Amino acid sequence: MFLNNVLTIRYEILISVSIIVLLCILGYLFKSSRRNFPPGPWGLPIVGYIPFLSKDAHLQFINLAKKYGHVFSLRLGSENVVVLNDTASIRDAFAKQEFLGRPPNNSYSVFGTKKPFLLNDMAMWQEHRRFVIHSLKDLGLGRTKIEEQMQDEIKHFQEVLKSFKGQPIDLAARFTPSMSNNINTLIFGKRYDYDDPERKTLDENLDEISKISGQTATHIFFPWIKRVPFLLNWLGFEKGFKLFKVSEEIFRKQVEEHKKTLDRKIIRDFIDSYLVEMEHRENKQEKTSLGDEELVGLVTGLFSASTEIVRVSIEWLMYTMASFPDVQKKVQKEIFDVLGPERNPEYRDQKSMPFTHSVILEVMRWKSVVALNVLRYTIADTNVVGYDIPAGTIVMANFWAVHHDPRHWKDPENFEPERFLASDGKSIVKSPHYMPFSIGKRACPGEIMANMEVFLYFVSILQKFDVHFPDGYMPDFKGIHSVIYKPPSAEIRFIPKN
Repeated sequence: MFLNNVLTIRYEILISVSIIVLLCILGYLFKSSRRNFPPGPWGLPIVGYIPFLSKDAHLQFINLAKKYGHVFSLRLGSENVVVLNDTASIRDAFAKQEFLGRPPNNSYSVFGTKKPFLLNDMAMWQEHRRFVIHSLKDLGLGRTKIEEQMQDEIKHFQEVLKSFKGQPIDLAARFTPSMSNNINTLIFGKRYDYDDPERKTLDENLDEISKISGQTATHIFFPWIKRVPFLLNWLGFEKGFKLFKVSEEIFRKQVEEHKKTLDRKIIRDFIDSYLVEMEHRENKQEKTSLGDEELVGLVTGLFSASTEIVRVSIEWLMYTMASFPDVQKKVQKEIFDVLGPERNPEYRDQKSMPFTHSVILEVMRWKSVVALNVLRYTIADTNVVGYDIPAGTIVMANFWAVHHDPRHWKDPENFEPERFLASDGKSIVKSPHYMPFSIGKRACPGEIMANMEVFLYFVSILQKFDVHFPDGYMPDFKGIHSVIYKPPSAEIRFIPKN
């Protein structure tokens, strides 16, 4: 009897495995039958190619492109994914309306948030994008108001650096509060003291949620995981959910406080601007996607994206300057020639500092913070550089591959700021193969503000400080790739200039 039961179980397992393998083979044959669908490597049953992906997927994709072409496909879990690895395919795809969607399951959807820039609701995304762009302009982006607020924050930050008297400090720990204050001022209309408990909670949660969202992102390729609680918790969901809700409550509290103190004639910040516009559309009985939950989701997204991407970009710049002291001295000479030792930099000074600007551009090419784009999703049948792409396909763009393509960049693995300079060294020459914040309609609407922050912090720090590693430290430019590409953990000395 026992033997019969064992044989029955083994027989059922064999049948199950055979069915799974058969389905995978049929799926592969179906995929192959679509002659114009991009080619790609085989995967395993159920999990697809996921077990073969490394943490440095952006580098792995470059190698796969050598075999399958600059546009290839992967089966990741239950999803077909098309990977774009060169300028031509990315520009072709991202110029088309069909590639503007987001996957129904994204890194944050598992937390139940309504982030308009991550949802696949095209009408909501378009309405919120238009509003964000107009609101940022009204609040002073492109004029002096936002720049003056940044300069004020930079002065606070310089005092923090001075207080260490040239002793080594952890980059991320010191930059984070200053970076988050810039977006706090824009969104909430106020800056926090660096030791403010609420600010520290937001920053600490952001860092932890970023790590966890990369793990829980598994549900993008295995949507059924959302229905298996113990698997989600194993991936860190329960902890991530609690941290996310704590941060969301802080943003929700800010929205409620703004409602109570709102003066429609004096717009203090982004939340005020949103509330006034929402009320205006409701009074006119216009159909709108603007709402309280959407505002909380939008603020959450703006805070996380603006804080982390800018901070990591500046960290890479400081790490690079400490590694290349001759380049640092050349940048400082240009800063002193234009500004002297005391005048605060302004964003318009960038035109008078071509070498400094070229260093920023080169670091952002060389160590692409956004190595792989936020996932796209085809909302209709379409095509890219001759391949047919059906609706409902996830699309990845490998910006690292574009920024390290030897066809367009000489010695792309080397740090060479001069590649962005005109032959006379007096102006910048940008390349069509440079796309640090994505391209097209779904590119980051805060790109101008991000570029302004990076320039002002970079110039202000090097105007007042010499940047060095502690004695004996050997720089290692192998970064850490999670959601974004970060420099290795290191301490740096900021020595005040006489």
